[in-house]
Amino acid sequence: MSKFLLRSCFIFILLFALGCSKDDVDHSDPNSFYSGAATNASSTDLVGYWAITEAEYEGTRIPIPINYTDCGRDFFVYRESGVYEEYVYTSSACETISSQLQWELDKGVLTMRTLSGSTDDLVIIKLTPTEFQFKARVDIDEDGELDVVVLIAKRYTPDEKDFYTQSFRYYDSDFNYELIGYTWQPYDGFHTFEKYEIYRSQGENCSKANAELVATITDVNETEYFDLEPPVSERLCYFLRIYTDQGVLGDSYLETFDPSYLRIAPVNLNEPTVTGNTISLSWDASDSPYFSHYEILVRNHEGGSGHGFQDKTVVTISDRETTSWVDENPPYFENPYYHIRVHTLFGYKTDYSTDATTYWQVPFKRPEILSLKEIKSYAIDPSEPVIYFWGQESGEGMTPLNMYRFNYDTHQIEAIANIDPQYDTNVPIKVIVSPNGKELIIKQGVELHFYDASTMQFKYAIDPETVFSIGDFNYDPLRDIWVISDSDDIFTLQRDNSTMSFIDTAPHFVEHQGSGRYKFIILNNGQIILGHRNETTSFVFDLDANGNFTGNQSVNIQFRQANIYEQEELMYNAAAGILVDSEPNRMYSSTTFQNLGSFEKPNFPTGLSADGSKIFGTDNDYEWNIDYDSPHKKEALIFDRNSSIVTTVETVGYPHILFENFRGELMSISSGLKRATLYRDLADTADIFIEKVDVP
Repeated sequence: MSKFLLRSCFIFILLFALGCSKDDVDHSDPNSFYSGAATNASSTDLVGYWAITEAEYEGTRIPIPINYTDCGRDFFVYRESGVYEEYVYTSSACETISSQLQWELDKGVLTMRTLSGSTDDLVIIKLTPTEFQFKARVDIDEDGELDVVVLIAKRYTPDEKDFYTQSFRYYDSDFNYELIGYTWQPYDGFHTFEKYEIYRSQGENCSKANAELVATITDVNETEYFDLEPPVSERLCYFLRIYTDQGVLGDSYLETFDPSYLRIAPVNLNEPTVTGNTISLSWDASDSPYFSHYEILVRNHEGGSGHGFQDKTVVTISDRETTSWVDENPPYFENPYYHIRVHTLFGYKTDYSTDATTYWQVPFKRPEILSLKEIKSYAIDPSEPVIYFWGQESGEGMTPLNMYRFNYDTHQIEAIANIDPQYDTNVPIKVIVSPNGKELIIKQGVELHFYDASTMQFKYAIDPETVFSIGDFNYDPLRDIWVISDSDDIFTLQRDNSTMSFIDTAPHFVEHQGSGRYKFIILNNGQIILGHRNETTSFVFDLDANGNFTGNQSVNIQFRQANIYEQEELMYNAAAGILVDSEPNRMYSSTTFQNLGSFEKPNFPTGLSADGSKIFGTDNDYEWNIDYDSPHKKEALIFDRNSSIVTTVETVGYPHILFENFRGELMSISSGLKRATLYRDLADTADIFIEKVDVP
């Protein structure tokens, strides 16, 4: 027995000893201590829990009271393994001091051995199944001489307090949420440990009542539990239960865990390789127990957010051991970024990280992609697979803005203007065939600049006579005259190579529209229709064979400006003799200017077939926000005027301008990314291409 337990009885023995004479004690005879030993004392009777209730000194018994009523008596235990343990309460909170020794019993003498090897003897003088009396030596009065006391102990069942389950908590003190795990203090009580049990419940109403046993731990020092195969639930709950040889010691509080907090480590994406028109990716495998799937995204940006930044998921892979993938259909924009994200079963996903390389920009561009990030205007060649663009090259910052001749059969830029236009203009470029050949013309200030359409070589600049500003221009092949409008008048002119001579003029709207942008269409019946987006009516001018104005009338047709840089506000087809107002989807006769009815789709018409029987367009609204969830579709819509049937055709890209070419093929100026217009660039990225739409 250690001195801890004796000290708990010491004050009572001392008070008694001070009132007694010790003349009868013979300290000179050490054998007197061992006299009276119960040599028949059995280890079987000794094993178990005891508490000292009395002490006997000089033949008189003294009751030993309980120090802390709420805790019970100090006690000790002899175990079959030869381990002796004693527990002394030190406060009303039932905190204990414990000590451990080894014990041996031989003919009534108990030898107690410390871990350091020192020993002390106790002499059993009585041992029954319910009572244990023994002699111990202690210096009660601190005179340097050992006194012999008899201690009387009774069988005792200690009321152990549960100090352990309250320590059950999430394992990571920094709350990094990489695992679902809990830890607790090991049981070091005075009963025999049997097991820890971990219970789990789930769902909105998770509780102890509907919890299931998920782990049983029989090693007292194993005080961590990780749930590596949890159910997929919006809420998980856990609690700890401890068992000793006395039964259930206690339960912890129910700890709630929100699995959406779980984080997963990003994986390293290796540098992609390009082989022909395919891009191969590989990456490290995820080792998270909560792995759900890999997600490969293609982006036109490195990361973060910004105008035109777009992401597209190209594949998801649920097999964690699949760590490679080949993109056999790379995106239709240049130098895409490939990102890899790892998802948990509970919805979290990785993104950017300094711990792993999660993305690469791949130097790749499909041959059909134009090297232009924006197109200010375009002109479709009437007799060749060619479109002329006035646009800006891709790349960061202020890249060159020029005019290009692009062959959509060969996907080649065949020529670039040798002198790039210096002035901005909202008047679209035009390709015109006249006695001077096929030319590309762009307005520059008060001049028209002419380029050879085949070579894109600059020919000359013409300042039209008597015209002081140019709002729109075009050529009338029937009369071989040029027509120009400004904010007040419309003019006809005769061209002689590099000069344009005045023929006639006529005023149009009385109210002056400061924004300019007066538009006109030369009709094949000797008339010109002119309008403005702010005017609800238009003017129709009559001309004679020489280009002189002979009269005009007002008609209830409006030149709308749904999207000046892409969509024709008012489309004209000479073969069918119709005008199509693209905003309300209304059709008019180009001879009588009467309303011919309307159509529902496409919502945004952009072109007509050569015979005027079909209207081409899309349902993509240029006013939609450009984001991941926007409803843009890669679809072309074809309205047949004769049958009133609308046909939907899947396209490779997002269609912007649908037109029928000189071969009768339906073509589209498309973008690989969602765009409001072709005019505004997206993150300095080239993504515009010409595709043939396969009409069934």
